[in-house]
Amino acid sequence: MAKILASYDVPSLELGWSLNIDVVEGLDSVHLDHIEQAWMPIMKRQRERALLDYYTTLPEEQQTHDAYVAMLIRLGVPDHHWDWRRKCSIAPGTQRQAYGLVRDYQVEAAMMLMFSHVTRLDVPGEPLIYVDYLATAPWNRPAIQRPERFRGMGNMLLGTAVAVSQMKGLEGRCGLHSLPSAEGFYRRAGMQDLGVDMAYHNLRYFEFDAAAARAFIA
Repeated sequence: MAKILASYDVPSLELGWSLNIDVVEGLDSVHLDHIEQAWMPIMKRQRERALLDYYTTLPEEQQTHDAYVAMLIRLGVPDHHWDWRRKCSIAPGTQRQAYGLVRDYQVEAAMMLMFSHVTRLDVPGEPLIYVDYLATAPWNRPAIQRPERFRGMGNMLLGTAVAVSQMKGLEGRCGLHSLPSAEGFYRRAGMQDLGVDMAYHNLRYFEFDAAAARAFIA
């Protein structure tokens, strides 16, 4: 059952007034239903647009995997294939926990944290919170909707990861592998870029040390 950790009044760019958003630990069936029924049709539409653009605008010699990924990024859905219901179903047995930003049953952003990783900074080998997945609702992505319904959902989730780390006595230390489209976001947040991880899909690995984590939530 989802547990409310904090609540905030967040201004909506789309609506022009503030709405209450809860930070929750755990996603209930009603939240997963909302992701499948409200998020996924938009994600599917954007993926189909990416496929259409890929085959109709690129010469055959330019139709590469990297080009297709770039299309997905441009249309705001590099994570279109993520199955949040499955992620939540296996979480209890894999040292993971889901978190969300929700408005009643509506999910504005979702995140999966993992508790079995260790830091590469500060004192290498000490435990940290690993951000396994982080996504905002399609209508909160400027590549899909302008103005967004809410802005800053990614920052709120990243701040939640830092807060969880602090509550567990880990001084805010967090790490993650970033999708290419989000690398700039994590650099601006103050996470240290530790380079491409050849052992993890060639994604860049970022990490907050304790000082950078404190600065971020300050």
